[in-house]
Amino acid sequence: MDERDLEIFHVLMETKNITAASQTLYMTQSAVTKRLHKLEQELGAPLFVRTVKGLIPTASAESIADDMGQLQESLQKVKSLAQFAHGHVAGHLRIGTSVNFARYKLPALLKQYMTTCPDVQITVMTGQSTGLYQKLQQGELLLAILRGHFSSSLEGFQLTNEKVYAVTRKENANISFNDLPYIHRQSDKPFTAQVQRWKSEQHLRPAASSIQVNDIAACLAMIRHGIGWSILPEICLENKEGLLLKPLRFNDGSDFVRSTYVFYQSDYAKLPQVRLFLDMLQES
Repeated sequence: MDERDLEIFHVLMETKNITAASQTLYMTQSAVTKRLHKLEQELGAPLFVRTVKGLIPTASAESIADDMGQLQESLQKVKSLAQFAHGHVAGHLRIGTSVNFARYKLPALLKQYMTTCPDVQITVMTGQSTGLYQKLQQGELLLAILRGHFSSSLEGFQLTNEKVYAVTRKENANISFNDLPYIHRQSDKPFTAQVQRWKSEQHLRPAASSIQVNDIAACLAMIRHGIGWSILPEICLENKEGLLLKPLRFNDGSDFVRSTYVFYQSDYAKLPQVRLFLDMLQES
């Protein structure tokens, strides 16, 4: 049993399907089946029951799943440390990042990292911060770049603390927000709650017309076309041309801000490929 067998087992436990696993692993279905059969022979127990709809993990597979995952992580860790001691940074870097950080900040950072560490295998997962935080706790990620505030026992540090603005076109400067359509965008619950708090404190009534979008870029595009207004964080407002930006404060005098943090398991930070990426984050 080697590291590839562990990876095959992990992917099969996730997909429960030979076809899907072969696509994920970039292997033929026959190769996956052959390696699985060999692994079952080596362990002396069947790991999956084959059905028309896919694979069903046996009790043996379920009982060893956690240990197999820990073994896979240990092997990767040993390999990374050994290569680093030999003056070579390699291994696997699994990053989780909020959608907006991935869109506006991560590409330049990744380019720099990949130039410095070309032999590191990188996996990037984007999504809502709360979901990524859970995956980090479960060990599916080595580090996570999250938006908002988290009460966490994990190691981490703040990357940014940016202002939040009410944004519309300059042509709408003399029009009350009450008379403009509000462009809602999908975000996490804490940020949405803060938006509602500010709007309530300003006694803004629900707009006669409102638009719901899932993407911050679509929201900005509609604002630039004069359709309405929205509440947006500074991260997406590098190009301010034609826009009217009002920095927001709450009635208690505090600024409406949006923070970005990176969190990681302390043991993972010992891996060279993780430590170098964290250093680049701090310097960026």
